[in-house]
Amino acid sequence: MKTLLVVLILISGCASYKSYNQTTTGKVILRGGIFEKESWPDSLIFKRMSWYHGMTLYFDAFFYKADPESPFAKWFSSSEKEFFTKCEKLVVTVSYSADPSKISHVNFREQMKLNGYDDVVLNNFSAALKSHPSASDWRMQNYKVLGYCKRAPSRLSTHSLAINFPSFKNLEINL
Repeated sequence: MKTLLVVLILISGCASYKSYNQTTTGKVILRGGIFEKESWPDSLIFKRMSWYHGMTLYFDAFFYKADPESPFAKWFSSSEKEFFTKCEKLVVTVSYSADPSKISHVNFREQMKLNGYDDVVLNNFSAALKSHPSASDWRMQNYKVLGYCKRAPSRLSTHSLAINFPSFKNLEINL
């Protein structure tokens, strides 16, 4: 009887778990890097935001505040490096949309605009990132890599980034 009760509680818990929207935050760490003949042991640390319906991932986004002093800055082309001088802050995002009818890259771009960021293309950085040995662990071939440039100081907080998709809890991270 007790076993049956435990099984019923477990099943009802699982059934209710799959029926709501949830969000999580965390980190993604890629260790080491290579550019031409040079390699380094530093880590590329992304902050992560994820949106789920039950256990189904709807949207996933990694954020890296690009640093011109980091060895990973070598992955940027000369034209991409110009954004370091043109932007108050350059953020590299790596995002995945499982179902664009639920949450799309366009929805994400709109949220970044509300935070004061304009999207920029980072083809060289994207290619280097996607060929990192750990990229396959995160299935980055399915992710879209973009840069976001905050061109001038704004009235919005410069330290945090808030993303709010309909029917989900507002997520905020410090960059």
